[in-house]
Amino acid sequence: MTDRLDALTVRESNGKSYWTKIGAAFPNKNGPGYIVRLDAMPASVEGQFSIHLREPKPRDDNGGQRQQPRQQQRNEWPDDGDTPF
Repeated sequence: MTDRLDALTVRESNGKSYWTKIGAAFPNKNGPGYIVRLDAMPASVEGQFSIHLREPKPRDDNGGQRQQPRQQQRNEWPDDGDTPF
């Protein structure tokens, strides 16, 4: 089990997905499951709120996000460095 997961929300515009980190999820110390701590709330889309829990992206040797080639498919986790974390 990972020590944390990033909590993200996604919005679609012009056929592209835009991901925003809104918090993190940590393993529950008292049994199975996670505790989600949010710094922001996702926007409602058709009355629903969507939070995606993903493993954090790896960091480069300088502590920043690794830059990947700019290629993103709709509704897929971005690997292009556009995510601000």
